[in-house]
Amino acid sequence: MLRVRKEDLRLGMYIQGLEGSWFDHPFWKSKFLLTEEEDLRKLQDSEIDVVLVDAARSLAPALAHLSAPEPAPRSKLLEEFAAKSPSPRPRAGKAAGAKDLTADPWRRPAPRPNEFHAARMVLTDCMAAVGELFVHVEKGGDRAIEEATPVVNAIAESVERHPDALVTLTRVRSLDQYTYMHSIAVSALMVNLARQLQLPSDYVTQAGTAGLFMDIGKAFLPPLLLSKRLPYTAEDWAEMHRHPQLGAEAVSSSGDLSKIVADVCLHHHERYDGSGYPHGLAGDDISLFARMAAICDTYDALTSARPHRAAYGPAEAIAEMYKLKGHFDESMLTAFIRSIGVYPVGSLVRLESRRLALVVAQRREQLTRPVVRVFYSVVERAHVPPQELDLSIFPEPDRIVCREEPSRWGLSNWDDFSMNLLHGQPVKHAA
Repeated sequence: MLRVRKEDLRLGMYIQGLEGSWFDHPFWKSKFLLTEEEDLRKLQDSEIDVVLVDAARSLAPALAHLSAPEPAPRSKLLEEFAAKSPSPRPRAGKAAGAKDLTADPWRRPAPRPNEFHAARMVLTDCMAAVGELFVHVEKGGDRAIEEATPVVNAIAESVERHPDALVTLTRVRSLDQYTYMHSIAVSALMVNLARQLQLPSDYVTQAGTAGLFMDIGKAFLPPLLLSKRLPYTAEDWAEMHRHPQLGAEAVSSSGDLSKIVADVCLHHHERYDGSGYPHGLAGDDISLFARMAAICDTYDALTSARPHRAAYGPAEAIAEMYKLKGHFDESMLTAFIRSIGVYPVGSLVRLESRRLALVVAQRREQLTRPVVRVFYSVVERAHVPPQELDLSIFPEPDRIVCREEPSRWGLSNWDDFSMNLLHGQPVKHAA
């Protein structure tokens, strides 16, 4: 436990206790994560002099300025990935202490090719092709899976060029596009995860194909059920739970690949602890591809707006999945997070410098230090000209304190705003 002076408080600290009289502070509770600027100001303006901070439950960046005898522990999620990430190194070619303007994080472009235009073209072509393939399956076509090869190849090639672009684009979808976009997104996530797991190339193709057809069973459910905006009833859920079996029956026509796809259709809602459906399988009784699909399906579903709920942000979805202990193969979930990042591209984050930024590119070996694009000053409550910041630069120019929700900052048209910001296009203020 750390005793911290009120002037040294930072957002991201977990307040364990307030020293002084209950009448000396404006809070009805004394244990909470400090996330609001207003709460920080109230504490610093109160009669309280010292605050007890739980280092283990605080965000590590919030403690960085304190002279604690030992480094403050991070959350388990950040520790898992930061521990194995190499420390940022000074750029070569300059003496120690010399200023290198070419390495200035505010000037340096994102280290990634401009894949978004190409990915958008792939997405447009795949949308049309997937629609035709699904109609083929619905009509009893027995070669739809084999005919999907060009679509899966296009998705795999896009992922190979830029792992984040296609998945990022699929998150912006209308409700009537959900099924096809979800299929493409899961296929891309499956390909990306298969590559992270270093599976053979034919397994990568099989993973992408299985992801593409995973939810084909929903095509046989009543359309009104899929578009229902009210919470599902018990009868609705019973009907929805039929889609794994319906999908498996529709695609298990012939060939080894069909059997793999059918298995993923049938078992992508199984959970590692045996709590899933339809068969309550557990552990390694669930096939490799079905365990992969459970993770990819859940991530894309969480980051997509549905009739009955709003979408999670990418980083928020990762955090939520990490909390679901037992639901997923833990080693595979770790690989999945490594494949897309602790703060996936498209995440809104707050920096220690009290600015908001959009994550625009990953550092695959430094998952807690992505490339971000700063666009908003929390202190001034105003937009600032977009500037790119590479958090892997040494010495660290800034660091992420926490993920943020766009609605909290009045960013009502976040999808359009973030896409323009991500692509480096002129942006209109979203607030």
